[in-house]
Amino acid sequence: MTTCVRCHKPLSDPNSVSAGMGPICAHAMIDRNSDVASREKFSDQFDTSIPFGKALVMERYPRPVDRDANLEIEVGGAITNVPHLVVHHSPDGFEFGYGGSGPADLALNACQLYLNMVQYSGQKTKCYDGNCWTLAWILHQDFKREFIAGANRKGAIIPFDTMARWFEANMTGQLLNQCAVESDELIEEE
Repeated sequence: MTTCVRCHKPLSDPNSVSAGMGPICAHAMIDRNSDVASREKFSDQFDTSIPFGKALVMERYPRPVDRDANLEIEVGGAITNVPHLVVHHSPDGFEFGYGGSGPADLALNACQLYLNMVQYSGQKTKCYDGNCWTLAWILHQDFKREFIAGANRKGAIIPFDTMARWFEANMTGQLLNQCAVESDELIEEE
């Protein structure tokens, strides 16, 4: 049974299962000391029309065009189907199409969401706002370079199977052992 990454309630709706959280939690403010980000306002927009379990969607919303600047088309901020689970690099929100802080946070959250969806369990790393899996932290910059930074600035769709193969290739046994929770840590938490 898949549960919400925020409230840990069971999920039954296929879109919620693919997104890793229910619609209420997708927009809810969470306690600052929790594993997820407390901030709820970002420059990007969250879109659930294509579940993350099918593909990573990176699109743009339109901005008003400045007719005096002779611009034919101006694209706006990012729209993704990745919820803000943690914030570390970019308090303003997600971006794509270059190698900056917004793309880094999109990659970190995509890695976190993928690991939540496959019910991964391991060590946690403190972020600026929220906590992520240490494995997500280790993988996110490579994920950014592979999928986010080089994406077309107008938008891109990365099939879930493509990402899953990338994770399978990059989640080596050595890396999984490095990020595993030690049995002593489990006892201390109980």
